[in-house]
Amino acid sequence: MMNVNKILSLLALCMMMLPAESQTVTQFLSAGDAVNAALENNYSIRLSKLDEEVLRNNVSPGNAGFLPGVDVSAGQNNSITNARQEYLTGQVNERDNARSNSLSASASVNWTLFDGMRMFNNYALLRKQLEAGEVRTRMEVENTIGNVLVSYYNIVQLEQRKAVFEKAVSLGEERVNIAADMLMLGSGSRLDLLQAEVDLNTDRSQLLNLQEMVAEASIALNLLMARDAAIEFTVEDTFSILPVMNYELLKQRMESSNPALLLSELDMEMAAKNLGIIKGRRAPVLGLNMGYSFNDQSSESGFMKSSRTSGISYGITASGNLFDGFNLNREEQNAKIGVTSAGLRRQAYLEQLRAGLLSSYTAYSSKLQMVGFERQNLETAIINFDIAGERFRLGELSGIEYREAQKNLLAAHERLINSLYDVRLLEINLMQLSGTLLPDN
Repeated sequence: MMNVNKILSLLALCMMMLPAESQTVTQFLSAGDAVNAALENNYSIRLSKLDEEVLRNNVSPGNAGFLPGVDVSAGQNNSITNARQEYLTGQVNERDNARSNSLSASASVNWTLFDGMRMFNNYALLRKQLEAGEVRTRMEVENTIGNVLVSYYNIVQLEQRKAVFEKAVSLGEERVNIAADMLMLGSGSRLDLLQAEVDLNTDRSQLLNLQEMVAEASIALNLLMARDAAIEFTVEDTFSILPVMNYELLKQRMESSNPALLLSELDMEMAAKNLGIIKGRRAPVLGLNMGYSFNDQSSESGFMKSSRTSGISYGITASGNLFDGFNLNREEQNAKIGVTSAGLRRQAYLEQLRAGLLSSYTAYSSKLQMVGFERQNLETAIINFDIAGERFRLGELSGIEYREAQKNLLAAHERLINSLYDVRLLEINLMQLSGTLLPDN
C-alpha cells in the first residue's frame, strides 16, 4: 500500500511540473541587444559587406596595370598523309602513310613601362572606390541601427500606452461595479450604468488596438534583426533620455563624420582621378616585350626530314594616338564638368545637412521643454482624478464628470509618452546626422 501511495505521489508531482515546463519563457530584449542582433544578422549589412569585399579584392597592382603580362603556349601537331611529288627532272617521289609531327612552345612577357601616369591614377581610383564602399557599408550600418532603435522605442511607447489603458480598463470595471451597486441600492440610475459600460468597452477596444499594434511592431523589429518573426520578447519599460545635446558640437561632428557627406567628398576625389586617367591618354605608351620560342618539326615526306629552332626575342615599343576625331578632348571636357558637378553636389548636400540639423535640433529643444510641461500636467491630472474618484465613490460626482476626469488623465499620459518618444526619435536623428550612432564614432 505504501508503494502505491509513493507512486501516486510521484505521478501527482510530475503532473504538477508539466504545465511549468510547457510554458514559453518570453525573453527580455534591451535596445543594445536589438542593435547587436541586427548588426550580426541583418541581410542588407551582410550584402553591403560582401560588396565591400569585392572592392577590396580589386585594389591590386595588377588590376591597376603595374605588373607585366606573361603568356605561355605549347602545341603538338601530328599528321599521316599520302604524297606524290613529280619534279621537272622527271624524278617521282611517292610515299604512302607518311608521318609528320610538329612541337612548338613559346613564352612572352609584355610590360608597360610608362602610360602617362594612368596606372598610378587607376590604383588611386581603386583605393577611393574601396573607401567609398567602406563608407557605404557604414551608412548601411547606421541606417540599420537607426531603424532598429526607432522600431524598438516605438514598441516601448506602445507598451506604455497599453499599460495606461490596462489601468483604465481596471478603473472602468470598478466604475461599472459601483454604478451597478448604486442602481441596486436605489441611489443610481440605469443610464449611469449603461454609460459606464459604454466607456469601459471603449477603453477595451483601444486596448485591443494597442495590443495589435504591439504585435505588428514586434514582427517588424524581428524582421530588422533577421530572425523568426514569431519570437516573443519584452522591452524596456521607460525611455532613456540622453543628456542635453550641444548644437555646435553636433554640427562639428556632422561636417567631419557624416557618412553621406564623406561619400560626396570621395565622389569629388574619384572624379579628379578619372580626369587624370583621361589626360594620361595623351601621353605615349612605352612597353617592354621579351619572349622565348621553341619549334621542332619532322616529316617522312617533303624536302626536309627534320627542323628545330629556338631563341629569344626582345624589344621596346612606343605607341600613341595622333588623332581620334577629337573624342579625347570631348572626354576631358566632360571629366572636368564631372569634377565641378561633384563639388557642387557636395556643397549642396552640406547645406542640406546643416538645414536638417538645425531643424531637428530646434524641434528637439522644443520637445525637451514640452516633456517638462507634460510631466507637470500629468501630476495635476493624477491629483484631479484621485479627488474625482473619491467624490464619485461618495456619490458626490456623476459618472459623466468622473469619466471626464479619467479622459483628462488618459490624455495627459498619452501626451507625456508621445513627448518622450518624440525626444528619443529626435536624439536618434541628431546622432545619425552627426555620424555618431556607431560606438567608435
